[in-house]
Amino acid sequence: MATLHVPRAVTQALERRLDTPLRPALEGQEARVFLGDGYVVKVYGPHEVHLPRLEAANLARAGLSDWLVDVWSPEALSGYAALVLRRFPGRPFEPERFDGRALARLAGFVLRLHRLPEPGRTSAEPVRRRLARFRESLADVPAALEAIAALEPRLHLLDGVPHAFVHHDLWAGNVLLAENGAVLVVDWSRAGPGDPARDLAILTTGSLSLLPRERCLHALTRIARRYPEPLALWRRITLWIPLTFLHDLHWFREKEPQGFEEALADKLPRIEWTLGGFPQTPW
Repeated sequence: MATLHVPRAVTQALERRLDTPLRPALEGQEARVFLGDGYVVKVYGPHEVHLPRLEAANLARAGLSDWLVDVWSPEALSGYAALVLRRFPGRPFEPERFDGRALARLAGFVLRLHRLPEPGRTSAEPVRRRLARFRESLADVPAALEAIAALEPRLHLLDGVPHAFVHHDLWAGNVLLAENGAVLVVDWSRAGPGDPARDLAILTTGSLSLLPRERCLHALTRIARRYPEPLALWRRITLWIPLTFLHDLHWFREKEPQGFEEALADKLPRIEWTLGGFPQTPW
C-alpha cells in the first residue's frame, strides 16, 4: 500500500492554528508525522479519522495526557484528522543512550502500564492458528519447523492470563530516549487488552535486542522480576519472543519476499538463542 498523501491545504491549516511551520518527519499508510516548533503532529487520512481520538484516549489511559495538545476532527481539516502532541526531546531507542537511568524509567513505566486491568483473559487458540499458517509459509525452512515443534507443547501457558492494558508495538521507533535518561513511549493507536508478556517480548525483539545479548538479557530480567508472579511471566516471555520472530519471517515471506533471505539470516539465530540460551530461572 502507498503511503498517505496529505494535501498542502491541510498542512497549511495546521500551520496557521499552531503558528509554526511543519516539516515532514515520517511516512506511513495510516498517518503522516510532521514536526513543528515544540509539536509533533500526526495527520490521518479520510479512512482513519477515528484513530486520533482513540490514540488520545489510550494516552490518557496510560497516564500520558500531559503530552496531548489537541485532536482536530475531519470537519476542521477537509476530511483529514490530526493528533497534536508536545515534542519530546529524545530519539528512537539506541544502545548508546540506554543506560541505567533509562532502564529504570522504562521498567517503571511498563510495570505501571501493565497494572491497569482490562476485561477478559487470553486464549492460546489464535496462536495455534497462527503457528499453522507459519508452518505452511515456512515449510522449506527446517529450523523454523523445528522451532514451531518446540513451541507447540508449551502453548497452554498462554491460556487464561488476565488481560492488562498493553501497548502492542514496543519496537525501537516507539521507545524514545532523551539525554537525561527520560523515556517516552509513543504511538498508542494499537493499545488495548493483552498479555503483558507479549508486550515485553515485543520490547525485547524490537528494542532491547539492539543491545549486546548479555545486556539485553540483563535489561529484560531487571524488568520482568518486578512483576507479580515473575517466573510465570518469564516462561511466557520466552515463548512469545520466538513466536514474534517467526511472525516476522512469515510477514517477510508473504509481504516482502525480496527481504526474506536477509530476515532469515537475522531472525533464525535469535530464535535459536531464545529457545536454547535463555535461562529457565534468571533470578
